[in-house]
Amino acid sequence: MSSGNRFSQLRMLQTVACVGAVLFGVALVGLALMGYADSPKLWMVSAGVFLVFLATVVFILTPLLLKAESTLSRQLTVARDLSEALAAQNAALTEIAGNTRISDVAKSLARRDEELDALRTAIREDLRTENWDAAVYLIDEIERRFGCKEEADKLREELDDARAERIESRLQEAIEIIDGHFHNFEWTRAEVEIERLKSALPDNPRVLGLEDRMRALQGQHKHDLIASWDEAVRKSDTDHAIDILKELDQYLSPAEARTLRDSARDVFKEKLLQLGVQFQFAVRDHRWQDALETGLELIRDFPNARMANEVREVLDTLRDRVREAETAGQPANS
Repeated sequence: MSSGNRFSQLRMLQTVACVGAVLFGVALVGLALMGYADSPKLWMVSAGVFLVFLATVVFILTPLLLKAESTLSRQLTVARDLSEALAAQNAALTEIAGNTRISDVAKSLARRDEELDALRTAIREDLRTENWDAAVYLIDEIERRFGCKEEADKLREELDDARAERIESRLQEAIEIIDGHFHNFEWTRAEVEIERLKSALPDNPRVLGLEDRMRALQGQHKHDLIASWDEAVRKSDTDHAIDILKELDQYLSPAEARTLRDSARDVFKEKLLQLGVQFQFAVRDHRWQDALETGLELIRDFPNARMANEVREVLDTLRDRVREAETAGQPANS
């Protein structure tokens, strides 16, 4: 309802009262001036003027007051409407905030599952590539960030099993390599591999037993070499005996070497004698190439022998004979 409709009766009453007050005031002044009484009464003039002034003021101020009241009423209505709208929006925002929190929780749970799956995948990859330190760190993250202690413990067991299996596999490969060195009597290489394994696995019983095994195999091989030496000496197989003696030398102690000194001296004498005979027959038969090769072998194996000095004196002649035979197109071993 507008202010004009709400205060129409009041405005009408105010108008009538003001008009009446003005008329009554004018009448008082008129009566006073016209000598209605014995003499003009000052109070009548004053009362009439005051009534006119008062009626005028009331007539002017009343619309202003009514307008102000209407404005205040309209503002209160607008404020009340705004308050109701704000209350409705606040309720809606509260509901939206609640839904947002629920959504954030749902997103957080979804991200948590995604991160856990990503960590599990990364751990499996680290186990496959044997990146043990990275796997340990990620397993600790699963326990620390997500509180999955039971799963972390299972993953640690899986890691320990995978690491132990891989170590065992590599250990077996290394032992097979060492066994190859044992088979080929490559003791120095075997010893290097054993030391490497001892550095990596100092408490492993299989590694600790490799040195004892190597010593046992060395002793057995030494025993076999001595037996072969005795057999070669018995059969006067000097070439084989010398080959055995060269290999046997690394196993013999000074005392053992002294026990073989006499038989070794006899073998070398026989070998020297054989080379000398071969050299003489090659020269006699004009097999210059054979003579040259035999002479060089004699000098190499017995550099201090008198026969070696004699061969040195004729080496240049033998080389000339070989070149002459090759120039003439004849075989040097004709």
